[in-house]
Amino acid sequence: MKPSSIHQPAERALAAIVLTDAVSFSARMSVDEEGTLALIQRDLDLIAEQCECFGGNVLKSTGDGLLMSFYSAVQAVLCSQEVQKQLTKLSEGLPPGEYLQHRIGIHLGDVLFSQDDVLGNGVNIAARLQTKSAPGGICISQTVHDVVKARLDINASFLGPLKLKNIQEPVTAYQIPPYGQSATMVVANQAPGAAASRASTLEAAVTVLRQDPQYRRIQKLVFGTYQGVWENDAKVLAQFDLQMMLSQLRQRYHTLIALEKAFQTMASRLNHKDIYLTIADTILTVLEPTFDQPDEPSEGTVIAAPGSPGNCQEMYQQAAQSLMSHSDRQRIKKLLYAVLYSTWENDPAVLALHTIAELIAEVHKVAPSESDLSYHLERIIKRLNRQARYTQLALVVSEALHPIYMASAATMVSETALAEQSATGDDEATVMRTDTALIPSDDGMTSFTNWVSLEASGEQTCAHMHPANALPNSAIASEHNGSARSRDRANFYSLRLEIMRYTNPLRAKILLLSTVRSPFTASRQDWIVLKSKSLDDLLHETFAYCQTFSDLESKLTIMCHCVDNVGENVQTAGTILQAMKPFYP
Repeated sequence: MKPSSIHQPAERALAAIVLTDAVSFSARMSVDEEGTLALIQRDLDLIAEQCECFGGNVLKSTGDGLLMSFYSAVQAVLCSQEVQKQLTKLSEGLPPGEYLQHRIGIHLGDVLFSQDDVLGNGVNIAARLQTKSAPGGICISQTVHDVVKARLDINASFLGPLKLKNIQEPVTAYQIPPYGQSATMVVANQAPGAAASRASTLEAAVTVLRQDPQYRRIQKLVFGTYQGVWENDAKVLAQFDLQMMLSQLRQRYHTLIALEKAFQTMASRLNHKDIYLTIADTILTVLEPTFDQPDEPSEGTVIAAPGSPGNCQEMYQQAAQSLMSHSDRQRIKKLLYAVLYSTWENDPAVLALHTIAELIAEVHKVAPSESDLSYHLERIIKRLNRQARYTQLALVVSEALHPIYMASAATMVSETALAEQSATGDDEATVMRTDTALIPSDDGMTSFTNWVSLEASGEQTCAHMHPANALPNSAIASEHNGSARSRDRANFYSLRLEIMRYTNPLRAKILLLSTVRSPFTASRQDWIVLKSKSLDDLLHETFAYCQTFSDLESKLTIMCHCVDNVGENVQTAGTILQAMKPFYP
């Protein structure tokens, strides 16, 4: 297929520019290169044939799309509609892997034809509009719509002014729905429709990213930008849903440029900077359609600030008062400071510059969900030489901040396991560069955190790290044998501590709720019920429901295979059983 053009070099003209693009082409290529190439060649031949039938010119191929020009905007739209119609008919009755969907963007503007290419802002706008099109649909500018609306029944929906990448002024656009589907009016200020559209767009973006061959690195870069620390541990990464993190980043960075700077800042600290800058570009390209309008929190997203600012401050003060009454409040302040600044601070003069209430407010921003807080506390404690004491204090902090998280989220963060994650990891361990000396961990990786060890407090903070996964049952059993503990079910302090220390507390709550109620399905109602119950509540209910240890063991074993993420469930169930066993006669 050869591009055709009737234009002389450097000829300026008013033309309707049409650009097509195959949806998720790169991801499909990584799965089935030969089959995808055959499909795209068939589709491009069909598009080129229709272009010729409607009097247009194919200027060039973009690999998975065609750049075309028409003297008539009406013909450009008619051609695009016929293309989508023919492609839809080709896909009828076929499974998704045996056909491709295409997006089309159209703009009418003054462009410069140069040999077999076309240049100008009109081309750029058509290219950006193409990214706003629904798969199988057509996105046209206001200019095109005004020209064709009296001639064609296009049944287009209004998208409003769109902020397009590298286009200075907003471009008002319309969406022509996929063939066979009816149009739904999407008014710019219509909140429910807009929110649903944005959530759907983000979900589609996440689907594309998960299919990318570089998904593992994508996950790491998003996690690093979201949490502010680099993480190589696959088990830790699996605990954080990609869509949730991107939604939070979308709310934190309100423009694509701001998010781009955040990714670049994180990538600049890595020893594979160039690779991750390319990864950042990939993420930004996929996320671009989600930055049209401010996002609305979707299901599974934690709202960062509960209620009015006054209510927030009141809750922060209440939590601070609870922590200030603790006999070890100075160490508690050190933990909060470390979560916030990723630096261990022993200098009382520095710590005195911050109140506990101020630290809590800032920590809530850094860790907007309880799972985030748990992650940061565990990350810090692994590097301390007084882990037992600080684990107890971490539990105190978690309990004090629990009411804040209860108020700040109507739904919980989904913990769906990332099935695409490779068990073998990257071909290299990515490390962080810092301005100070790097501290190697046991696995040869480098920690981003700069741990400052001072003698002022009499406790040297070490940078050693235990394996990220939970300790084996033998280690837990040895601890039981070495220390006597109460079996009084009226006091679950030590039981809670052990569960939180050796496994993910959220996963433990899910398994316990499933045991006493029904298998957890991650529905909105299930998350609400789970959120309403503390770990203590579920432990009491479990003891009441499972009268014997063998009964508990049997039910937990069954639930491991009834709830998503079986591998993690088995590990968590083992921890729960080991912790609860001494409480049975």
